[in-house]
Amino acid sequence: MNNIKPIFEHTNRQMNIAVFVSGSGTNFRALYEYQRKLEDSGNKPRASIKVVFTNVPDCAGVQIAKDNNIPVVSLSSKRFSQLLNTSPDNEELRKHYDAAVISLIESVCEPDLIVLAGYRRKLSSLFYEKYKNKIINLYPGEITKEYLVTGVQAPIQALRNNETVIKATVYLEQGNTRFGIPILQSNTVSLKDFSEDDIEAINKKIREQAEWFIFPYAVYNLIAEDRLGIDDKMQLYLDSEPIGNSGLQYKDII
Repeated sequence: MNNIKPIFEHTNRQMNIAVFVSGSGTNFRALYEYQRKLEDSGNKPRASIKVVFTNVPDCAGVQIAKDNNIPVVSLSSKRFSQLLNTSPDNEELRKHYDAAVISLIESVCEPDLIVLAGYRRKLSSLFYEKYKNKIINLYPGEITKEYLVTGVQAPIQALRNNETVIKATVYLEQGNTRFGIPILQSNTVSLKDFSEDDIEAINKKIREQAEWFIFPYAVYNLIAEDRLGIDDKMQLYLDSEPIGNSGLQYKDII
């Protein structure tokens, strides 16, 4: 029998969420609006965004949090590296920075789940040790595609490989791999009649037709409901049944 551990074990309290942002905060907004919709329907969600952290204190995502009375903690990663006169990519600096970040977020709550919603900074091993299997992220493409390379946006890579559709993917961060373990893939989004010059329009379409559906669903309907588990071999499970290598398909579970 596999030793399956829940990503979040269902208790008599809500799952505490810490959201990390660096930019516009559109995916963070989608998460919060989904939470509010659950609250307004009379179904108290089993998860709540307790704190927002940013490494870019003046980013738009901060204002979204403030407008909705969600606590914000920030620490400029740029200023941090400047003060220490060290490269932002230095691993030791990254650990010192992340230690400070952990202290900041835990001054507000003990997070059960960390959601990277457009967080543009690589986490150090400190985070993966502290919050093992408790960090999720989102990618506007299918993370199992063999042609993926760093530095090129997912839709452009899809077009260059003659793809006519694309899916977004929610995945569990692992630290030792680029993407980690797929949790949930969106329905397909058509790339028909688009070219590389249309990247902004494509990204907008992926957000609206894919990301804003699967990200909240993974958080509030799967993880917070104690439906997702993982074993010692890093195999994911839904309701104790193993999940395939590409993750769950949104169209099959809604």
